[in-house]
Amino acid sequence: MKGNKGLIIPGKENREIKTIQCVQIKFIYPRWGSSEIPWPVFLNNIKKAGYQGVEIDLPLESIKKNEICSMLQDLELDFVAQHWETKEVNFTKHQEQYKRHLHNLVEASPLFVNSHTGMDFFTRRQNSALIETAHEIELESGVTITHETHRSRFSFAAHVCLSYLEEYPFLKLTSDLSHWCCVAESLLENQAYAVEKAIEHTYHIHARVGSAQSPQVIDPRDRNYKTELQRFTEWWGFMIAKALEKKRSYITITPEYGPHPYSIYKANTRMPLGDQWEINNFIKNHLAESVKHIPKIICP
Repeated sequence: MKGNKGLIIPGKENREIKTIQCVQIKFIYPRWGSSEIPWPVFLNNIKKAGYQGVEIDLPLESIKKNEICSMLQDLELDFVAQHWETKEVNFTKHQEQYKRHLHNLVEASPLFVNSHTGMDFFTRRQNSALIETAHEIELESGVTITHETHRSRFSFAAHVCLSYLEEYPFLKLTSDLSHWCCVAESLLENQAYAVEKAIEHTYHIHARVGSAQSPQVIDPRDRNYKTELQRFTEWWGFMIAKALEKKRSYITITPEYGPHPYSIYKANTRMPLGDQWEINNFIKNHLAESVKHIPKIICP
């Protein structure tokens, strides 16, 4: 889908043309949790369900990568390229692998790259070097690279990520605050400034409801999680409003209720307590409903 160009209206007296800036919401579905579904079936399912694209990692092998990209083009689906693979402990090898994966992704011309960057146990200098590496590739390729707020990465906690945001004003985040809630054992009531800064730097949203004790509640439709759903809905609304304030033409949102082990099994079975497809569609529809009254926000 193309970026929104705004609504055109005539002036009252001099008939000048004015443009009302709008922001379009693009809902993206994750491949995570659906890898057993053949690509053609998976892509057709999400398109029929009203998603504008997918969030996926891509193989390093060029033939397979090109096949996936070709299917996306045929169905006119956008895609967010995801990097999560690099977990090497040796920093030199880690940086080499990180570069290789990012170059592989930007070559496919995605909407942007969402990166799991660094490790929580790397030194400040090492994680900073990886952030700077990603920024160099972003400038060289012209493809935006975001960094996901995620446990085990440089951005694993609100207060830690805040210090990087202050040092690197160019940082763009994929904001998944469920991880921060789990790390802090709270809904971040006492870290409002860090949340505010994250919202300012948000480029992409991972919409999953977490709690003080888990990065994913069993089912956000359950009234027992009313407080958590309300808090996350407020954060997502602020992020969308910030995209409008920055005059972006669109913002992407991936409902990201995950499979096991994020989703808990019923005792002594391999049956999840929550249905991933149903819950992600609920989040999509819930978000669309929550912003429909706001002028200048366009939902599909």
